[in-house]
Amino acid sequence: MMSNTKFPYALVFTYDNDDQFTAGQYCSLRDALQAKIRAKAEIGETDITGRRLETITVLTEGGNETN
Repeated sequence: MMSNTKFPYALVFTYDNDDQFTAGQYCSLRDALQAKIRAKAEIGETDITGRRLETITVLTEGGNETN
């Protein structure tokens, strides 16, 4: 059976070439912010495709950025 769980928070990575990647979706702001803290060490690192991670953002369901 398929779940209709909504994930109101998304963790979005933005790279130096302006590509964006949704790295995760979360049910609570707390979980999203914890994931952001864990991922901060990757800022400035280059991935396998040669892109450098510039920013990590938590977005709410409506697309608004959270701090």
